[in-house]
Amino acid sequence: MREKLGYPSLGRARYAQYVLGAIALLSTMDIGIVALLLEPIKHDLALTDVQAGIANSTSYAAAYGLLSLPMGLLVDRMNRVRLVFVAMLIWCVSLGLAASATGFWTLALAKATMGTATAVLLPAALSLFGDYFAPDRRASATATYPLGQILGSAAAVLIGGLGFDALSRIHAADSHALGGMTPWRAVFALAAIMATPIMGLILFMREPKRMEVREQGRATWHELWAYRDFLCPLLISVVFLSGLSSSVATWGAPALMRLYGQQPGDFAGWFAAVTLGAGIVGVTASGRLVDWARRNGDYSAVMLPAAVAALVCAPASTMALASNVKLFAVGMTIFQLAAAVAIVVPVIAINFRIPNELRGRTFGLYVIAAAIGGSLAAPTVATLSKFLGGEAMLGRAMAGVGVPLALLAALCLAMTLRSSRKGPAQAVSAMS
Repeated sequence: MREKLGYPSLGRARYAQYVLGAIALLSTMDIGIVALLLEPIKHDLALTDVQAGIANSTSYAAAYGLLSLPMGLLVDRMNRVRLVFVAMLIWCVSLGLAASATGFWTLALAKATMGTATAVLLPAALSLFGDYFAPDRRASATATYPLGQILGSAAAVLIGGLGFDALSRIHAADSHALGGMTPWRAVFALAAIMATPIMGLILFMREPKRMEVREQGRATWHELWAYRDFLCPLLISVVFLSGLSSSVATWGAPALMRLYGQQPGDFAGWFAAVTLGAGIVGVTASGRLVDWARRNGDYSAVMLPAAVAALVCAPASTMALASNVKLFAVGMTIFQLAAAVAIVVPVIAINFRIPNELRGRTFGLYVIAAAIGGSLAAPTVATLSKFLGGEAMLGRAMAGVGVPLALLAALCLAMTLRSSRKGPAQAVSAMS
């Protein structure tokens, strides 16, 4: 039946789903490892907090933000599987650069190279899900990519934290045991080795036929403008949500080390469990909400939970003000769960609301919005912490940035409710 409709066989679609999910896992894990090991990297390379924030977040976000739109246009016109393969090649290069970083500029270059690969991976992967799977399976399938990102975040804490701890002990016993590399450099070298085999799996993927293409229209910006009531507030919310998640991802581990006297090996286990458990629940709930809304024809039912989830992120983002590690863990759990729903639901909704030939550039705009928020939030936290009195004020700085961002994101997501009550066909008719 699927083949008669033009979709690939379920077996081929599932294979691509798992490969793309693995790519999301590995790429997110590598990004998270940089944030997790930011403290030892900072001290080894003699970086300030502001430099560390710029090298880790701003350079990465600026690269994929600047390149995401042209990459999104390529996704709408070129073979997406080949683009994913090239992006993974670039990814492996970025890990090699991170392992050999000698200072601020080389670390920033490594993260910028990661951002370049992300600018290709995210819009290409999300666009592929829309053509591998028919609408009745698309929501849960598309959720595979953010689920892979959640698993990657957990793997970054678990593998990065425990791996760094183990490599540190090896290095302390014999400084030449890691080939002359410091422990954090060895972590990145191992990450590059882990990423290489995925390219072989991509070679067995096949480019699917582009489905749900309109008979009229040439995929112009004017056509995309017809969806402005939905996209404009959604993209603005992405700016705030990306900044919020980036600030927590960048400074969560340093906060545990500075404010609670923890080391990566001390919190790797529970941090990974929290990230994994809350993320899986949030992503699963997001897919089911979209499926329910699609069956009932009421898209506003989807965006309301996203807005509420963003609102919940506001008090949860004060986690670093907690008096002990247990309360910090509770705040982190609530934050991860709510952030997953707030971020994933709009991504899935785009694959239903926006026509096929406009999705690549739409996801390109999505990445630009995420880049703007991600590039500014982490350095802002560092600057505010310095203004408030130094490293001991990191918790207040995280809350001072996180709470306003969460509230603004909730407001923007709420603004999509009016447009979400219009089905996709109504937006198209409004354009003609």
